[in-house]
Amino acid sequence: MSGKIVAEIEECIRNNTTWQNLPIHLKQILRNTPLHYDRHVYDYSLRNQLRYRGNLVRKVFKNEQRYYELLVEKSIEDLCLFPYHLADIVTKGLRVTPFNYYIDVISTLLKNDKSYDTLPNFTAADCLRVLGIGRNEYLALISELKTNSSKLFRRPNPLQFLPKFPVKINIEPWWKVEVGYVLESDIKYVNENERSLIDDLIDFGSQIAGKCDYNVIHSLYRKGLIYLDVPISGEDKICIPPLRNFVMNRVSGDYFENLLYKVFVSTDEHMTMSELAQMLQIELNAVKQAVSLFCRLGFAKKKESESDASPVHASWEARETSSGEQPQITPLNYHSLLVNEGGTGLIDQTTPSPKQLKSSNSVEGISSDGNASDFSFTNITIPSENEGKPKSTENEPNSEIEDLTNEVKPVRLVDTTLKSGKRVGFLFDSTLTAFLMMGNLSPGLKNHAVTMFEVGKLCDESIDAFLAELEKVSLLDAEGEGEVSRYFAHAIILRSTIIALRNILPAGLDLLRLECLESLDCKTRDRLLEKKYKFIISASPITSPLTHTFSIPFFGQFYRSSDNSHIWSKMFYYHISGYGLPALLLAKGTVLKTLPRLFLGYGKLLVTLMHTDSYVICSENFRSLNEQLKNGCVLVQGYGIRQSAEVCYEAFPFDMNDSAKSKWASHRAVEKLREHLNLTETCGYVTFVKSGVPDIGCESYEIDVCLQRPQAKRKKSAPGVGVLDNANLTRSSASESHPSASNGPDMNASEVSTFNAVKTKADHLKTPDEDYFAVTPQSSSPSNVFRSDDCNELLASELARLDSVSPDKEDEKGTKELVSQASVEIPLEIGSANEDEDTVCESPKHEYYGEEWTLLDVNFGIPLFDVDCNTRICEYIVRKLCSEENLERLSSINAEMNNKFLRFVKQCLYFEDEDVEVIKIGKLLPQPRINLAFENGKICYWGGK
Repeated sequence: MSGKIVAEIEECIRNNTTWQNLPIHLKQILRNTPLHYDRHVYDYSLRNQLRYRGNLVRKVFKNEQRYYELLVEKSIEDLCLFPYHLADIVTKGLRVTPFNYYIDVISTLLKNDKSYDTLPNFTAADCLRVLGIGRNEYLALISELKTNSSKLFRRPNPLQFLPKFPVKINIEPWWKVEVGYVLESDIKYVNENERSLIDDLIDFGSQIAGKCDYNVIHSLYRKGLIYLDVPISGEDKICIPPLRNFVMNRVSGDYFENLLYKVFVSTDEHMTMSELAQMLQIELNAVKQAVSLFCRLGFAKKKESESDASPVHASWEARETSSGEQPQITPLNYHSLLVNEGGTGLIDQTTPSPKQLKSSNSVEGISSDGNASDFSFTNITIPSENEGKPKSTENEPNSEIEDLTNEVKPVRLVDTTLKSGKRVGFLFDSTLTAFLMMGNLSPGLKNHAVTMFEVGKLCDESIDAFLAELEKVSLLDAEGEGEVSRYFAHAIILRSTIIALRNILPAGLDLLRLECLESLDCKTRDRLLEKKYKFIISASPITSPLTHTFSIPFFGQFYRSSDNSHIWSKMFYYHISGYGLPALLLAKGTVLKTLPRLFLGYGKLLVTLMHTDSYVICSENFRSLNEQLKNGCVLVQGYGIRQSAEVCYEAFPFDMNDSAKSKWASHRAVEKLREHLNLTETCGYVTFVKSGVPDIGCESYEIDVCLQRPQAKRKKSAPGVGVLDNANLTRSSASESHPSASNGPDMNASEVSTFNAVKTKADHLKTPDEDYFAVTPQSSSPSNVFRSDDCNELLASELARLDSVSPDKEDEKGTKELVSQASVEIPLEIGSANEDEDTVCESPKHEYYGEEWTLLDVNFGIPLFDVDCNTRICEYIVRKLCSEENLERLSSINAEMNNKFLRFVKQCLYFEDEDVEVIKIGKLLPQPRINLAFENGKICYWGGK
């Protein structure tokens, strides 16, 4: 059953669609058997923790108590979050608290030898909050289990090494306190204040936490006699500060987790929960459930107006002013601390300890709540004879557990609308967040980077703190770091970019992650962006796919992209400009047996793959590409003779008044690009390269790509000459062909090769410096055994031309050319439109010898790796491009360029004589099915030579 069908069935289950009302096509898929649908209802309800009453499962499974027992077991097995929305039944009815629930989750992982990364992100974050067990603590547990296991005895029970009660958590005054499953035997172990609160909860129902004694609430929570409810209404607003204590493990992909990430990327301080549910077109209760979890985990804060402020108990005020507590460190074995005789100075005589609840022989006087922050664990030495004790390595706070004492202080946010209206959105992808996380750029920068990655955005309200952290990054710290220095450069340029763009609109700037926007369906994303943003500016290059173009003005790549779109876009830019490095776009499954002819003389090749960045290889290692071609298409380009090509980045729109940049604005490739792309009302940069081979481009070509089939194989009739297979040579127009040599094979006049196509320009060889080729003895040279007609023709034409030159003629520099029949030197006349006249070889001044710098790529957006380009583009946007007139035209401009690009891709998929209906490119760009070559300024079919 396909994923689309499964999603449709699950949608029917969420909407409580009975079998009778199920669509006919779904009934057919389920074989017209109601029992199959009932199985889907049962499995989906358990997996997504649906309430029994009010859902379809009540008609499928009749035992309500057993259903909830199975739900808890299934949730533990699948490592799901504790079902807080079912706490009124799970905790009050089954006595399953978040603490013992997560104890079973961690115990399951340890018994099955699973890694900590197995836990989903939000489950791991809640485990850290309730148990205090993060990645480092989990590794310590594994080490303890291995230490205490032997071959003769079974592996010890992990429960012996896990905490015996929860750590102190953050409780906000506006939360509600509910009574849990209280037994009569539990009452004898509570003090008078705790008993009074329990009686009030039983008699009068839930109580506001801020009106109760702070210490009593924590004590009862740690004993499991109460549970906490985080109420959210449809009129509430929340803000999301930089994440703390978020554990980045994995995503489970279930419905609730997807909803959590949708709320993350969609909500803001000015949107109520009702508006958020309406925009996402999701039930309000589901949105309130997600936001309630965020507030419980500390990932979101509820905004309260002054009218909502209510007085709190005096104990809460004391907590607010209390400071100086040590960061909370969670011991892994509380029982070893409880029997520690050295801890008698920390005894609380008012209440019996949790150990006394189980055994009357326990040491008296240990604190009842077991709060880790009540102990100075950094100074306690645990006796070595205690089994299951943690290693005494807790000399500093855990890397994953932040200073929770600062976090538990209540934060009352006042609803302000200082920055209302639409904002500017700055689009980035996960590459930027990876750069900000890697390298020790700034101590506080990681929290912001985690927020940008997990939440999917960083709102303007958090930008000031983010800029303060970026300001601490210095390029001086990157000296001697090598490749790591680019992480520092990205951080510094990002800061200047935010400062430049933030004040374009009064409402400010939000940073948006592309992958999170892509997780929303197209219509929801359009509603979100149209409601909150006036236009979006993209960082460049964006490596993640953009499957839908934006409905609002967008400064960035104009085309929908997928994994191979950057390969197609390069070929597109080469085609419309006629300039670019010689390139082969090889389809998946192609096998290279020899170095392609158009790369002869190139010592370096640039390789571009799907999913990865480009890299450079030596040309003699071309066979390594065959392994890559098994998995997908590959773009190969000539990238230098002896060394890799030089690279230069130039920003557009081009300023013709800038003398230093005028040569790039007048470059022939740029002039051609202007005819088909709008380089004046958009922004980006052009990447030029100098490979050592001048590019003569292509003056006469058609905008449409016409791929012609190769001719049938024909053998040569000339005796004594090796057989040449011309079947795979690409045909071109008759005006570009020329007759072959008199004693060569009868070649078709429309066939074009690397050698004969060059003559359409100026009878000069378009090839690298001939000094690069090694000299081989005539007795062992392969050319004496076999020589193609292309070589015969080239040699004959060059000899004829040299015969007309006097052997003792001097050039302008006074040197002499000595020509003999034994040693023929072919002069390479390299010229450029940008070179001085005295550096050009002897030739007519009107003759064009090509561009020294040629085109490598074109990117739209703002680069974060080049200071000069970044500064120019930001200046263009602020001063010119963000005008109302330009923004109104921008969407149509991008649509027009996108249509040209898609038309190019369609034409490159089939030969011109194939009877193919109108091709429609869907959400993803297809991979090439024909090997394509770009040489001599044209796209043509490549037949394998």
